Amino acid sequence: MSQRPAPAFAYEEQHRAEGLAQRAAAIAAEPDHPSRPSLGHYREFARLAFEAAAAHAEQPEGRP
Repeated sequence: MSQRPAPAFAYEEQHRAEGLAQRAAAIAAEPDHPSRPSLGHYREFARLAFEAAAAHAEQPEGRP
């Protein structure tokens, strides 16, 4: 299924993904971090946000 480009949404999702990835890195760097049990969720939601950003970004001509 092909998505139509949605540059504003892609930008927002990219920004959200980067924030989640930074948060996951901060949690992973501190063994006693109180959010440590949620680390897998942060990583998964960052991955999903990066995927959504890529799926809705405008692609160069001739690229899927």
